[in-house]
Amino acid sequence: MDFTHRHRFDAPLDAVVAMLADEGFSRLRGEASGARLVDLLVDGTADTAFTVSLRREAPTSSIPSEMRGFVGSRLVVTYTEAWEPPEEHERIGTFAVEIMGAPGHVAGALGLRPDGDGTELLATGKVAVPMPIVGPMIERALVGSVTKTMDGELEVADTWLAERR
Repeated sequence: MDFTHRHRFDAPLDAVVAMLADEGFSRLRGEASGARLVDLLVDGTADTAFTVSLRREAPTSSIPSEMRGFVGSRLVVTYTEAWEPPEEHERIGTFAVEIMGAPGHVAGALGLRPDGDGTELLATGKVAVPMPIVGPMIERALVGSVTKTMDGELEVADTWLAERR
C-alpha cells in the first residue's frame, strides 16, 4: 500500500537539514511518540551524506490490534533515514521502518526542497505485508501508525526550528 506525506517547514533548507543531522533533535524526535528510545545513531553531518537510526521500544498496546499477535509483549521499532550529499537546491534520502518480529516492512523516499522562505518535505512510501487475507488490513493500520508518528515528529521539528530563529 502506497502513501504520501507532505509538510512545510517555516525555515530554509539548510536549517532543516542541520536539524535532521543534529543528535539532540534526533533524541527529541525519537521520544516524540512516547516510546522509550533505546538506541540512537547519527552518522555524518549536514554538509555530507548522513544517516539517522532510531530504535524505540513501546508496549504492544501502542500498535494496531491486528499486529499484536505477531510481536509479543514488547514492540521494538527501528527507523533509519539515509540522506544523500547535498545537491544545489534539494536533499534526497530514503527511510525504512523495521518492526522486530512483525511481518512486512515500510520503506520509501524523502525529499526536501526550498518553498519560498520555507522548505517542503515530501515523503513517499510503501507498506508491504505479504500475508493472505489479513495483509491489506495490517497495511492500512501500519500506514495510519506511520502517518501518526510522522505528524508527532514533525510537530517536534517545527518547535525546534521556531526556537532557533
